[in-house]
Amino acid sequence: MKLKISAIVVLIGLSLSALGLGRLLNREETNSFVPDGKLYSMPEMKKKPRKFWTCTGVVSIDNRNSINETETMQGLQYHLLCQSLAGLTNRMVEEGKSDVAVWLYDHGGKASYKVSKQALEDMGICEQGVQNGLELACSDYESVDGLRVQLRGFFDGYVLTDVKNNPESGIVASVASHVYNSIIVDVRDKEYFEKAGYSMKYDATHKTTLDAWHEFKDKCSNEALVIMPVQTGELREFAIKNNLFVLNLNKKQGDPRSGQNVDLLEEVLAWLQPNVPVYGWEQGVSEDQFVARISKSGHPMIPCDWSYNHSLTSLLYTERQQPVQAQSFNPKLIDFDKKRNYVSFFLSDGDNIQWMMQDFATGFYDVLEAIEVKMSYGLPVSTLSMMAPAQLHNLMNLRRDECSVLEMLGGGYYYIDTYSQNNNRNDNLKIAAERLAVSMRRYHVGLLGVMAMDVKSVASKEAYQTFVDANDRLEGIIALQYSPYAGGGGEVFWVTNKNGYDIPVITVRYSLWDRIHEREGSPDFIASKLKAEAQVESFSAICVHAWSRFEGNAHGAAAARLCAGKLDGRFEVVNMQELVWRLRMSRHPEQTLEYLNKIF
Repeated sequence: MKLKISAIVVLIGLSLSALGLGRLLNREETNSFVPDGKLYSMPEMKKKPRKFWTCTGVVSIDNRNSINETETMQGLQYHLLCQSLAGLTNRMVEEGKSDVAVWLYDHGGKASYKVSKQALEDMGICEQGVQNGLELACSDYESVDGLRVQLRGFFDGYVLTDVKNNPESGIVASVASHVYNSIIVDVRDKEYFEKAGYSMKYDATHKTTLDAWHEFKDKCSNEALVIMPVQTGELREFAIKNNLFVLNLNKKQGDPRSGQNVDLLEEVLAWLQPNVPVYGWEQGVSEDQFVARISKSGHPMIPCDWSYNHSLTSLLYTERQQPVQAQSFNPKLIDFDKKRNYVSFFLSDGDNIQWMMQDFATGFYDVLEAIEVKMSYGLPVSTLSMMAPAQLHNLMNLRRDECSVLEMLGGGYYYIDTYSQNNNRNDNLKIAAERLAVSMRRYHVGLLGVMAMDVKSVASKEAYQTFVDANDRLEGIIALQYSPYAGGGGEVFWVTNKNGYDIPVITVRYSLWDRIHEREGSPDFIASKLKAEAQVESFSAICVHAWSRFEGNAHGAAAARLCAGKLDGRFEVVNMQELVWRLRMSRHPEQTLEYLNKIF
């Protein structure tokens, strides 16, 4: 019995019990190529604290990165203090020296931090109280239930910065803090902390990031890197807790003309272990200027520049990988006899961790327009499962039955055709693909979105094959090209998996984007292009640029709805999973029928 398209229940998560594939799909092992102990690629806080302090006055405060504030609890100076306080305290927990951690309070009340904080409490970790950074650093507290909750006395002193006159001093201090076990104090607040009994252990006021590299390279872990602009405090807690090097590309905030640490970046990237993550972002430069270097060196970029608390949001993540079971999607219920020009819209930038921790759910994902256009969403499933598993589970539970989910963009942001081209590309790409396959199988995600500098290149085609070889349950790949996303023009490549089934690689045909290009433009423009190319049957992947706004401030699924509303009866909007299965049946009907009858 065939089901009308309007009634199809579509979801990327497959119900194992309904399909009878529990034994196969719950299997998480990779091929032996992945080195032992390297299945997970991100640092993990493995020691569970008994309590945590909540530190106020940082997250979602508008002036948190201002260098012109004069009050002790304002601006970047206070932000760096609190980040260093949290990083050092959480490191002491990891080292078994304390049972009390520090959580930075989100004054914006975002759901991502609420569910992540609740996850701590669900693990039996109790909140000790709410204090500001000055109180936590300088006050005395009595023990609670025999547990030392006082932080004062755990730190050896302070590292001195002058963020107003030397922007790089804050970067240097972020490294020196974990080397000297010392909180970060600016010259603005030096007198306050010395009166409280702190003494200076390192003077960063005239130091550069290059100085930090020469002095502290051998004191830093090469299992990850943080790249952040000079005038920020974000991610310092995570860097300090994990003994990571912190690097800025621009020597002055948002101004590449004032000098850059390009040569240093190249040296640090070569020093890192293969396939380890680079966290953060840089501002004031085109992303390909630094992401390209990171990709070529064989590391995934993890965009997370405005997110917080990742030592605690990632706490014991290897034990918290709990797939969300969902209703089944059965391709056999599709009316394959019906021929239309099928269009599927999906949202860009799904690799962005900080967006997932900000307004992604409320502004783009959990919206009614998504149902109308059967919107498909890229999510950083593999990376978010390590960095903030509670928020991943929250997002998976918010999935709409009508919508699809893609793994985006392969375990971080990198270009598949340049990945690790400077260092053992074949082996490193294979490791990245096999790690990704484990996560996709665990969370029952069958679609993969990737980015390439040239989606039609030989190197890209080699990468497609690598991803397909690693995952025999991969249903299809959606390929974006770096500027323009629709550089592939909708061309489809076919890659045969190890079981002999042909898997489609669908390049983006057009992008909804508020700029003018032959394959990018407004809803009116894209609809007119699609109608001019209409056939008896066609399959079009349309990328919706997340940050573009159109008439009435329409964005995301609302922008897709504007475009869909301008199509005629020759077209039908489906989600990406249905588009993939319709394409497979249209081009390879015999093997697709064989597969469906065998599996479903």
